Amino acid sequence: MGVDRTIGYAELEAIADRFGASLAGAGIARGAFVGVLSRNCPEYAALHFGAARAGVIPAHMSVRSTSEEVATVLAQTKARLLFHDDASSATAQAACEAAGHEVDRVVLVGGLDEFLEPSVLDVNFPRLSADDPLCVTYSGGTTGAPKGVLVSHGSRCGMANAIARSFDLSPDDVTCAVTPLFHVAGLLVWLQPAISIGATCVLQRVWNPVEFMELAERFEISAVMMVPTQLIDLLNHEKFSPERLKSLRRIVHAGAPIPAAVIAQASETLPWIELVENYGQSELGSITVRRAADLPAKAGSVGRAIDGVEVCVMSTGGAVAAPGDPGELCVRGPGVLTEYLGASRETEELYRYGDGWVATGDIARMDEDGFVTLVDRARDVIISGGANIYPTEIENVIYRIPGVEECAVFAIPDSRLGEVPAAHVVFRAKTVPLERDILEFCMARLGAHKVPRVVELVDALPKTAVGKVRKNVLRDQYRE
Repeated sequence: MGVDRTIGYAELEAIADRFGASLAGAGIARGAFVGVLSRNCPEYAALHFGAARAGVIPAHMSVRSTSEEVATVLAQTKARLLFHDDASSATAQAACEAAGHEVDRVVLVGGLDEFLEPSVLDVNFPRLSADDPLCVTYSGGTTGAPKGVLVSHGSRCGMANAIARSFDLSPDDVTCAVTPLFHVAGLLVWLQPAISIGATCVLQRVWNPVEFMELAERFEISAVMMVPTQLIDLLNHEKFSPERLKSLRRIVHAGAPIPAAVIAQASETLPWIELVENYGQSELGSITVRRAADLPAKAGSVGRAIDGVEVCVMSTGGAVAAPGDPGELCVRGPGVLTEYLGASRETEELYRYGDGWVATGDIARMDEDGFVTLVDRARDVIISGGANIYPTEIENVIYRIPGVEECAVFAIPDSRLGEVPAAHVVFRAKTVPLERDILEFCMARLGAHKVPRVVELVDALPKTAVGKVRKNVLRDQYRE
């Protein structure tokens, strides 16, 4: 359901059928792409399932995309239709004009009735296989331009059922989608599993912590998935009211590492809520889950692999690392991506270890019980004088400083050591310490080589549309 509109399952199926029939009527055949540029709404869900019925492949784009970025996707996929919301009309129009081929636009809310066929009696939907493409979502873009991740029907159907079990979702749950549906977390890791087991799903159009509390009261929301930035926004908002969240029994946090201080704050202010850690990627869906029952013994880990997923840690030489030793985390199972769209070399690089293993790009350790602890992103590791420095370790120290809201540690060039750490820090407190105070705090708790050489107090960190810090942007500021 949306904030102002409720769709039952029978109506959702009927609209999805009409969507599929209308795509066929518009000449969009099985295996063809359509573009999607919209904020959360019930029509978005209907489009997702309707396109699946017809074997049509939606390319889900961030509403933060520029017209040039949207035009690039339309040109790459040769999409002849672009579905968008009213707020994206100007971007959509400019993108369609620049795509290099004719692209029609359909407004999801308000203009949909003109597109939908009134009846589906004469439409025979294609018989699809598990290997048929389902959709394209785009990776977080934390290291550069987002990549189109093509996934199959089989990979995401099986994943949806496993996720529902791992998150302990039931038909009685009232879930809320506060992450955008154009991202894998909102669409395939949250909405689709909730619908697959018959739960109620409330769609928040755009994230707003006050409105979320209103929705929680109004609909008695019981489960929600948030990225850490959203949870931080909620807990630190001046109008935060635990009483308004009494119906909530579970918050799944995903999308980025979450500071221990935030977990402690949430546990203290919302003690009746289970905090569930979910680690995943656009390419692989949900990978591991850590439940409250795993604590405190496995605190700091991101949990164990969900049903049907295998994980291992590969050493530098390509052999499986011993328990407790660091290496690159790899994943194998039915939920892996089909390919990066139009990027065969990058796809091959993911499978470089062979035997079906997909490299995550994350440095991790795994214990004897199969619990995974992330060390850092491989590409974020700072190599200083030949020594590996993990930004997450430094960030966890900075988060212990009272008043810190967010921080990011990243590599900057150094003529002697190659790279050294730098930190950008956001404070929520009115009284903000000086940069030297932060340095002294770090020097008392870290080895000298790990202490940031540069500390800058900033108002905000650059982020992707789903709240991940874009460390590549921060690094670029210090390149000559």
